[in-house]
Amino acid sequence: MISFEQANALFCQIQVTLTEQQYELLSRYANMLIDESKVQNVTAVKTESEIWKRHFLDSAYLLTTLPETGSIIDIGTGGGVPGIPLAILSPHLQITLLDSELRKIEFCRSVIQALKLDVRTAAGRAEEIARMPEFEGKYDIVVSRAMAAGSMLTEVSVRYLKVGGSLIAMKGKQYNPADERFAEAAAKLGCSVLSEQPYTLDGECKHLIVLQKDTETPEMYPRRFARIKRDPL
Repeated sequence: MISFEQANALFCQIQVTLTEQQYELLSRYANMLIDESKVQNVTAVKTESEIWKRHFLDSAYLLTTLPETGSIIDIGTGGGVPGIPLAILSPHLQITLLDSELRKIEFCRSVIQALKLDVRTAAGRAEEIARMPEFEGKYDIVVSRAMAAGSMLTEVSVRYLKVGGSLIAMKGKQYNPADERFAEAAAKLGCSVLSEQPYTLDGECKHLIVLQKDTETPEMYPRRFARIKRDPL
């Protein structure tokens, strides 16, 4: 079991201070992830210490780019990363978790209930839910961690955003701008790429790609998933 002192030292690497209450909540969440992974694939990481390094520290790094308040939707959340750690570390954020797999969202709901978090959830395809009135244009920020290639992620995400809002895509060491095509998709969707920021966590190279929504999304986007997959922007 990782101690409070060890966890706090880990987070101090990115100038984030952990409280004892946050530590307790994250520890309980880590154990729930490990238990649930025996039933369904909510994480490939099997030990608590690795969950802290690979999931929680990575999620906490987002705090260096996020405002203190605002509405955020985590698309393709899976077992709740990064949305649940963000809700624990920054409770003033209004967070929604979205995944196409109901079983994963049901697990997230069990975590939210057990930890008494104020987090909203939704299950369904991102490109379909984006057109629902309660989701369309309602968010300041979309975050997503390795959910899809850049052009696909941008297309299914931008309708959730208010004009002026941002998409923050979390990518790993294999990130290649030519393959991801963020800029090409942004140009067609009324967005612009603000930054492509490399960073290193626990010796692993990662990237944050930040796009801004500059204008209202053209009505034809997002397209149906089969079309997006067949003919990426």
